[in-house]
Amino acid sequence: MAASKSDEQYILTLLDKASRHEASEAELRYLDLWYDSFQEAPLYTDGMSPEEEEQAMSMLFDRIHNQIEQRIQEDISIKSIPIYKRILPFLKYAAAILLFLALPLYFFRDSLPPAVTELKLVQEVSDVLKKQNPLTISDEFAKEIQLVLSEDRRVNLPEGDVPDYINAEKYINVLHSDNQITYTVKDSLSQIAPQNPIYHIVRIPYGKRLSVTLIDGTKVSLNSGTELKYPINVQNEQMDLYLTGEAYFDVAKSQNRKFNVHVRGNREKKAHMVQVLGTQFNIRAFPNDKQSVTTLFEGAIQLSGLDRIPIPLQPLKQIAVGQTYAITNADMEGASAWRNNLFYFKNTPLEEVAIELERWYGVKIQYRKTTKSKKLLAQISREKSLEQVLEMLAQTYDIKYEYQGKEVVLSD
Repeated sequence: MAASKSDEQYILTLLDKASRHEASEAELRYLDLWYDSFQEAPLYTDGMSPEEEEQAMSMLFDRIHNQIEQRIQEDISIKSIPIYKRILPFLKYAAAILLFLALPLYFFRDSLPPAVTELKLVQEVSDVLKKQNPLTISDEFAKEIQLVLSEDRRVNLPEGDVPDYINAEKYINVLHSDNQITYTVKDSLSQIAPQNPIYHIVRIPYGKRLSVTLIDGTKVSLNSGTELKYPINVQNEQMDLYLTGEAYFDVAKSQNRKFNVHVRGNREKKAHMVQVLGTQFNIRAFPNDKQSVTTLFEGAIQLSGLDRIPIPLQPLKQIAVGQTYAITNADMEGASAWRNNLFYFKNTPLEEVAIELERWYGVKIQYRKTTKSKKLLAQISREKSLEQVLEMLAQTYDIKYEYQGKEVVLSD
């Protein structure tokens, strides 16, 4: 008899009980048998019609349940193992949940929605684990956010939500509070109108983030591993900012000034400038990325320095810049994931995943590949510990990891 919804619900109930250490020995034995039977009953549905796929799934469940019944009748002995030790290899039970809730994961991976993958589901299953102790951060990465004032005066910004006024410039208030910097004018604008702009630089180390509200009301969210140089005095005609890393801009509308973000280039990608009147957009331009990507959420921008004339970009579009450039429909979920506290990998090579994890956790991570680079399709909460994420990679993608001093080394 084919597995019914009640059969599936029974398995899910057992999984829930096992995760809470409430399953009996008999129930744990049933889960073990179910999993083993699933492993021994491979089924591939490539090229099948929906009706054929449904029939194939029914056959799979039949085979699994028949094997379980046969083993129970044969009274197969199972070693007595403490319940908590059986829970540790949680992916064994995650596989069962995945089979019930996301069968396409195993059989039709290419047709998955971009943010729904086995790693996302396994990550949700891993909530049954106890929170791991955070990894010790290496001295190289354990740095405070640094604010460079005019005349190269430097201030380290400690963590915490206690408001702190920074003694920065004569006519400018600089408030640091709750992981934000806010610039406001002390007196009248006439007192801060020098011909040349006054610049500040903020440097965000790996493992940290910061938001900056500029003097004109523009709000900039800065990702870890980012540096932004920006003017702090009001410029009626033009404001020029210089970005290395990733930032989301919500630019205050103004009819009297131009707002330009300069993106640095290197051997792999061209330097260019994003010109704005008032809009919301994201720029990802880390030095070791092969491309710089600008995604427009709303408004209108144009890019200069790539062609003979500026290149306009419309909302919900993105432009990727290497030695050449390409405009495509934007992956809005991917472009906003970091601000929503998520890792977002869409067919992302593992070496790039390692870099992204390195930026967030502030720990040096190396990937030593011995085969063709593996690619991930995943969405993971950044609130997970590095240990949890590494364990998910190891179990889901057969990746090995080890700690070497203050570094993590990944290998196939």
